[in-house]
Amino acid sequence: MEQELTFGGKSIGRVWAERQGLYYVFRCRCRLSGEAAFRLLATCGKKQEDLGILVPIDGGFGLDTRRPVKRLGEGTLAFSLVSRHDTPKVRFEPIYPEEPYAYLQKRKDAYLAVKSARQAYPLSPT
Repeated sequence: MEQELTFGGKSIGRVWAERQGLYYVFRCRCRLSGEAAFRLLATCGKKQEDLGILVPIDGGFGLDTRRPVKRLGEGTLAFSLVSRHDTPKVRFEPIYPEEPYAYLQKRKDAYLAVKSARQAYPLSPT
């Protein structure tokens, strides 16, 4: 699948996505000024995956990556660029060994980050 990538109503590049077994393989090439860092987001239905920051490649900007199909699901993929200022914010939620964890349903979208030596916090999207 090949799709045009637009930003601000202008065509700036293309994204290629191919399913290979249990993975999607993504390839993106864009013409950007390089004044700001941009991230490529993939959306499928209600799921969204940050594919990474576009880096200088092939005389422009782009990225080559792959992600498990189960993270996005099967269906029509859509792509968008966001600047680092528009990137969704994350929220730290505390874990206390003596208390139940209230955000268990968000665990699959979170990862563990140690914020201090005494307490560990998973980083979960808002």
